[in-house]
Amino acid sequence: MVHAICLVITDRTEPMNEALAAHWSEARRHEAAGNVPAAKAAYEAMLGIEPMLVVPPLRLSRFAQVEDRYVDSRAHALQASRIALLTGAGKDVGFVTLRLLFFAEDGEVMRVIQGLDWSNGEVLKQAAVLAQHLWLVGQHQQALEFLMQASKRVRPDARLSYTRANVLRSLGRLDEATEHYEYALQLSPYDPYFHWSLAYHQAAAPPGARLPRIKAAQRQHPYDSLEQAHLLYALFKELDGMDETDAAWSALCEGAALVRAKLQHDPQAEASQFEYLRQAVPPVPASPVPATKDGPVPVFIVGMPRTGTTLLDRVLGNHPDVVSVGERNDFDAAVSEASDHFFKGGLREREWEKLDGMDFAKAGDVYLRRLGAMAGNHRFFIDKNPQNFFNIGLILRALPNARILCMRRDPMDACFSNLKELFEGGAYAYSYAAEDLAHHHRGFSSLLRHWENAAPDRVRIVDYERLVKDGVGTLQLVLDFLGLEPAPGMLDITRNTAPVSTASSSQVRQPIHDRNIGAWKRYGAQLEPLRLMLEGAA
Repeated sequence: MVHAICLVITDRTEPMNEALAAHWSEARRHEAAGNVPAAKAAYEAMLGIEPMLVVPPLRLSRFAQVEDRYVDSRAHALQASRIALLTGAGKDVGFVTLRLLFFAEDGEVMRVIQGLDWSNGEVLKQAAVLAQHLWLVGQHQQALEFLMQASKRVRPDARLSYTRANVLRSLGRLDEATEHYEYALQLSPYDPYFHWSLAYHQAAAPPGARLPRIKAAQRQHPYDSLEQAHLLYALFKELDGMDETDAAWSALCEGAALVRAKLQHDPQAEASQFEYLRQAVPPVPASPVPATKDGPVPVFIVGMPRTGTTLLDRVLGNHPDVVSVGERNDFDAAVSEASDHFFKGGLREREWEKLDGMDFAKAGDVYLRRLGAMAGNHRFFIDKNPQNFFNIGLILRALPNARILCMRRDPMDACFSNLKELFEGGAYAYSYAAEDLAHHHRGFSSLLRHWENAAPDRVRIVDYERLVKDGVGTLQLVLDFLGLEPAPGMLDITRNTAPVSTASSSQVRQPIHDRNIGAWKRYGAQLEPLRLMLEGAA
């Protein structure tokens, strides 16, 4: 759960020679007019004069993306990265790392930022963005060190404090994170993202103490804005903590309606995608390729968000033969590279014909090459991006030795948990209205049954309720499925100190408990229409 700190490319200000300046002006003029071929030619001419410029390959990467040429687009982004490393180009480095994140080039992001002069003024201007990028690629300690160095050289900055809070939260240093969220709010008291992050991070003491300042912030933002939506979600969380359920529900509904209006989710289009994914049954082996010592076995933990995927990840991560690599976008990237098409992920993909003839073995090799180093000497590694649920058909073909664990939770608890979460970046657009949630859950459940029947030796369902109530028995079934022997202390998730950057980063620091089973009943009257829709779908 993170508010992205954005960058906008602006006109260059440093001196250029006359020819470069002319091409730069020409490129910007053609780009503004929509004449992409002429703009590309001007940027290429700039590189012909001076090959060590960062912006031209960044723009060429973007043009190749518009033309759906993934391989070239990625190559241009990596070219910009190499130039940034060689020149120490501080002014444009935030654009470079942002572009690299788009291609899930996490290692390259780390190398670029580590190669900078952290005392450089141009770098310090982007400190909050660069620290956030280090955090997003899992370099939490490096992000903290960068923030500490920056704080010694710049004035107190709300964004720096907010980013530090997010990093500390991922590391499980919860009270420290609260201090930095509070300090960010001292510096910028009306920032909606600060209020929202703090509300979902840790309860107020005493309950309700934060209400006046949230309401003060509401008065500073348009009533129909996403900023207002974030404040309404913060208000819901604070009112819920006060047991003011009627007022909390009202705030949640108002905030969800604002987000839904912005995202314009199309349930009919989504239903068509679910149907396509059910119909497109790939040939799969009768049984998975056995786990060997020749390479790590990928374990995909999937499911609807907020259904226990992080919990299962933490439990399995306690096994000495297993390592979690977090929520990764590498499978989408591997398919994109193998098909030379910007693959959007199973539920969002609309141009499946561009995957016709794709070399699935190559996609699998690319995926394993990307994550092999992160797996180290472990026999198994976990990729827990919930969206990979919609890639199961592709995963089964590309990775014959992969195992897939799908979390399933009580429908009402699953849907309510989605409804009360504001997902960043437009993700999970179905989660802001009861009817959309019911339609999505129906499609999800049908597709899950499909894969359970089509590949029972490679896809296994894990019920959240069974995991928290009968951890020993449920874990043994999971270990048998994976071919692993039990290890002591796996159910003690408090001993797992690995960082967590998902929406449940604060909750998973607690021991396993069953308090969230039936959590929807707290709002049972308000959720009755959803219950009836889900009951009808079942």
